[in-house]
Parts: sequence; C-alpha cells; structure tokens
Amino acid sequence: MLKADYSELELLVGREIGPSGWVEVSQNRIDTYADAVSDHNWIHVDRERAKAAFGGTIAHGLLVLSLAPPMAQEMLHIGSVAADLNYGFEKVRFVRVVKGGDRVRLWLKVLKVSARGSGKLLRMEYRLELEEGLQTAIVADWAFLLFPETVALAEQAFREQAQ
Repeated sequence: MLKADYSELELLVGREIGPSGWVEVSQNRIDTYADAVSDHNWIHVDRERAKAAFGGTIAHGLLVLSLAPPMAQEMLHIGSVAADLNYGFEKVRFVRVVKGGDRVRLWLKVLKVSARGSGKLLRMEYRLELEEGLQTAIVADWAFLLFPETVALAEQAFREQAQ
C-alpha cells in the first residue's frame, strides 16, 4: 500500500500504483448485480446459452467498473483527508469482456492534481487487468475530489461560532 499525505499529492503525478489483489467476478456476483439493476440480458445470466455463444457468461461492464473503489483502497491511502468523493469516470472503454469466473486486478496512475474550491481534484488512469493473459479489460480516467482535515475543522469552528 502506498501512503501519502494530502499536502504531498502533487508529488505522486506520473506515479503508477498497484497492482491490487485479484478479485473474482463470480457468477453469483453477476447474478446479484443483474437483479440489482434489472439487467437480465441472456449474455449475463443464461449460463448454457452464453457458454455456447461466448464460452461463458459475460459480466456487466458497469459491474466490473464498480469493483475499483475497494481495490483502490487496498492500494492507496491518503492521510489528512476529511472527505474523499468519487467525482466520476471519463473516457471509459470496455476493451475486453470479463466472463463469469474471471479474476481481475487494478492498476492506477496519477495523472494530475489540481485545486478545486477548498479541496483538490485527483485524476488517475484506471486500468483493470484480466488474470488470463494479463490483458487490459477496462481503461478509464477516474477523478476524486479530496478535502483536507483543516477544511473540516474550519467548518466545524464556524458552525460552533454561529450557534
């Protein structure tokens, strides 16, 4: 795990972080996701038909994309942060299918750190890799909005003073 302080984020620009540990995209996970989002397309849930057509079921791209936050938490810890908000993904590309039972891991690369209001916007390259052949499955730019502990303390002091 890489540890960095909020005040040192700019020093991480250009640095590759990872990989995370492997995470299995099990059929149970795919079925649960299908139920949660009401997407029961046969390529995701019909094991027999998908096996005949593709060699197995195909995980929802958005399911696989959503596996990143817990993987990132095992790879990077930023200290002196009061709040970190997932600001979103850009340039998402699903370049290879992830099938039921495949294992994936995450690589990150810090692209840019910029001031945003009372916080900082951290932009990272997101690359999800398949264990089979170590091929990239998903690439994206991922952004986080981070607020330092000092902002939280100042806001708390202001609220207390206003009472």
